Amino acid sequence: MTDEKPRGEEVVHEPLKKEKKSLGVSLPLMIGAGVGILVIIILGVILGVFFASKFMGVQHPGGAPEKGKTEKVAKSDTAEEEGEEYLSKLEDIAIMETGRITTNPKGAASVFVVVNFGFEFKKMDKENKELKTLVNEGAVNMEHPVIRKMMARIRSTINNMIASYTKEELLNKRPEITELVKKELRPIFRDYELLLVNVTIQEFIIQE
Repeated sequence: MTDEKPRGEEVVHEPLKKEKKSLGVSLPLMIGAGVGILVIIILGVILGVFFASKFMGVQHPGGAPEKGKTEKVAKSDTAEEEGEEYLSKLEDIAIMETGRITTNPKGAASVFVVVNFGFEFKKMDKENKELKTLVNEGAVNMEHPVIRKMMARIRSTINNMIASYTKEELLNKRPEITELVKKELRPIFRDYELLLVNVTIQEFIIQE
């Protein structure tokens, strides 16, 4: 009886231990291989998308016009940045005024607003032949065709802007009126290759 029991235990348990050991080794290997393949696939997709977008982005139909447009925008942005530092280059700055502009504020026909703004601006391109005679030693030629066209648009824009506010709104916006005017007029100056760098109030009167 004592000899048969150990043999029974040996026959039953030893194969189970070997089977468990065999399964414990193969399962991690299978999981690791699967994860490795998944990582390689993901990296391949990411790299493929990156290189495809990079090389496709370089080629543009009609490349020359697009390049010219990009250079013009870059030039405009550079000029804007330089304009903000205009105080260090006062020799390039030209000054002019709108002259008196009289209009009625919104909803007040018996109230008159009289404004006169001063502008400090500079040429975006010093070599522009059309603007060669626009400024002479800082003095603006008010009879220059560009100035005459631009001033008509400027006065109309300011007139409409003032007329869009009530008397109370104008009084409240008095401290920020120069920035509002500059924001409205900068695109107009830019249309004529000029950069508006500062706006000042020469006159601002509200009469009843």
